[in-house]
Parts: sequence; structure tokens; C-alpha cells
Amino acid sequence: MVGSGSFGGGGEESFTGRAAIGYDHGYDGEIFYLGLAIDPHYVDGWVEGCLERIGEDYPEEELLFRDLFEDETQREVVIESLKADCEVRTGRPAGL
Repeated sequence: MVGSGSFGGGGEESFTGRAAIGYDHGYDGEIFYLGLAIDPHYVDGWVEGCLERIGEDYPEEELLFRDLFEDETQREVVIESLKADCEVRTGRPAGL
């Protein structure tokens, strides 16, 4: 599913590079790598993957998290909430 996500729910722009990796980790893997957390592209892709996964079963919850993520003061709250539902690993995946 690499490169098929689009931040903002239904946009036309596909992810590439670390954003695509983050999307896959959030959507398919439910994994967050602390070693990639400093890369905003990875984090944005990961958040989008998590939100799309959540939206499949709970569309209202997805919309709530999207609204909160758009608010700069709430971004960290959303990230921490999403990380609570994922496996958090130190370092980076092999090959990165």
C-alpha cells in the first residue's frame, strides 16, 4: 500500500519516501518507530495511515482526530493517543 495514502482524507496527492513508509506503518503495521519520529513526513504519513484504519470502523472518531490534528496545539495529543494503539519501537526499521 506504499504511496497510496493522501493526508486530509481523500486528497489526490500520494505519499512518497518516508511519508509512504509512515503511512504503511500506521495503516497496516500499527507500528511507530521512535527513530523516525523527528521526520515530519514520516509522522504525517503515519497519522494518516492510522486515521484511515480507524475510519474504516469508526468514521466519526476519524473525523474528530483529523479536526484535532489540524489544530497545532493538539497535534501532540493526537500523536500520543494514536501511539497508545500501536506498537512503539525504538530505532528505525532495517534498511532506513
